[in-house]
Amino acid sequence: MKHSSIKRLLLLGLLVVIVAMLAACGTNKEENTNKNAEVSAGGSTPTEQPPVTDNEPVEPEKPEAKTEKIKVYYPDNELIELGEQTVEIQYEDDSKRAEAVFLALQKDGAGGEVSLWKGIELLSAKVEDGGAVILDIHIPDEARLGAPGEVLAIEAIQKTFFQFDAFNSLDILVDGKQIESLMGHDILEHPYKK
Repeated sequence: MKHSSIKRLLLLGLLVVIVAMLAACGTNKEENTNKNAEVSAGGSTPTEQPPVTDNEPVEPEKPEAKTEKIKVYYPDNELIELGEQTVEIQYEDDSKRAEAVFLALQKDGAGGEVSLWKGIELLSAKVEDGGAVILDIHIPDEARLGAPGEVLAIEAIQKTFFQFDAFNSLDILVDGKQIESLMGHDILEHPYKK
C-alpha cells in the first residue's frame, strides 16, 4: 500500500512539472508572436541593435594612457630613514593613477631596497572630489611588519602620494574598514592630510 501511495505522489509531482513547463512554453510563444507582429508592423524590439557593417567587433575608445615619472620611497637597511628613487608609471585617470602609484610602491627598489608594501594586496583605489584618495587594502600575515617598519611604511606611502598636487588626503582602509592601527604598532589617521 505504501508503494502505491508513493507512486501516486511521484506521478502527481511529475504531472505538475509537465503542466508548468507547458504553461511556460505557451507564454514564450505568445511573447514571440507579439514581437514578430511588432516587427512586421514596422516596430522594433527593444533589444534590436543596428547592424555592424564590417566584421570586426566595435570596441569603446579607451582613454589615452599617460606616462609620468614619480618618486617612490624605500627604507634603509637599518629601518631608520627613507630614501627616494624615481620610477615611471602609466595610468588613464586619477583613480588609475592612485592604483599605479600604490603598485610602484609595492616593488623593490632598483638597488635591492625592500618595499615595505610588498605582499599587501590592493583591493581598490579611488580618488574622490577634492583629491581625497581612498585605498582599501588587505594585509596577509606574512606582510605584517614590526613597529619601525610600520612607521616607515606609513611615512613612505604619505610621501609617495602627497608629491602630487591632485592628491590632498589619503585614507587607508583595511578590508573595507577604518581601523585604529595598520599593523598594531602605530595609530592610523583617517584621513592623512597634506
